[in-house]
Amino acid sequence: MEIMKVQRVGLDRLEATGNPFQSQFWAIVKRPSGWRSFAFSYTATGIDGNEHVSIVLVLVRKLFLGLRLAYIPFGPPVYEYEGDLSNQIKEFSQRIRPLLPKGTAFIRYDLPWFTQGVSELPTIGGKKIKICRESVQPEGTSRIGLSGGYENVRSQYRERARRNIRKAKAHGITVKPWNGSQKLFDSWYTVYLETARRDGFSARSETYIKHILKLQTAGVSPHLFLAFHGNKVIGGALIMSSSEISVYLFGASLRIEGCSPSYLLQDIAIRDACERGCSIYDLYGISGPNSRGAHLEGLRLFKRAFGGYVCYRHPSIDYVYRRFVRFSYSQMERFRFSLYRKKHPKRMSQQFSVSRID
Repeated sequence: MEIMKVQRVGLDRLEATGNPFQSQFWAIVKRPSGWRSFAFSYTATGIDGNEHVSIVLVLVRKLFLGLRLAYIPFGPPVYEYEGDLSNQIKEFSQRIRPLLPKGTAFIRYDLPWFTQGVSELPTIGGKKIKICRESVQPEGTSRIGLSGGYENVRSQYRERARRNIRKAKAHGITVKPWNGSQKLFDSWYTVYLETARRDGFSARSETYIKHILKLQTAGVSPHLFLAFHGNKVIGGALIMSSSEISVYLFGASLRIEGCSPSYLLQDIAIRDACERGCSIYDLYGISGPNSRGAHLEGLRLFKRAFGGYVCYRHPSIDYVYRRFVRFSYSQMERFRFSLYRKKHPKRMSQQFSVSRID
């Protein structure tokens, strides 16, 4: 990839259609957590030999002593351009550095999903490129193509999903979109906190989730589906949708008489995505290749029951401007992860999409 030009542009230039994490919506989501948002356009040679303009969202947060961390969720779209991936990351990082706030010590990349079904990803490395021990976002996902419509998608569910959906319905479990009721939200949030304790993940604050649900920006919208047993809320799923893709961010559920509403929740969310005209439903977050993210293996079993296909991506990657700062930060991260694993040895995190580096 040969970058011809990089310049800062307005956040309204971000294109959310195929990647809601690279949107103005996601920039606003991260604002209360201390992230400043910047959008940059760059012109580069695509794999077709022509020049293309891409817009990338970059989040920047203060660390200490005037130093900063830059973070790019699911970008830039390097797989769409010619050339070695390591050189692409290097060139982009060097070109963008003068445009970032002063004191930016390194850029953390969570690259987009690679071609579906490919587990042997191109090697990335270099003097200033460091592979993170832990990834911010998951390294694997299960996606479903929706072009054939809901009935076609449903016909491709595996027996595990069909059986659990039938069981949920037989137990009288129903799923409805959240109607904005504070009482219902409080009931769901209580279920969410209980699920967090059970599965060993760090729950997001009530304020943070409400912030997501209140947002309405061009191109992206949030949706909360609630599962009921009678009048009791026993589960829920938070979805983020653009015109092309719906992404399951996270959920929570209780078991009623040995039955979980999780499968029925996903079925309703998939149907809703079909009705909205989306082409992809992303179940978001399974274990990655080479045993990375092994704590998500249980979620793989659940999410692959809906059919579809698997996509992988590279681990989180840092491009280092100030080596000592990045080294100090990575040591603090390692200590934090080690402490967390001792406390939650059987964690089954569903929280990657609302990233844990904040």
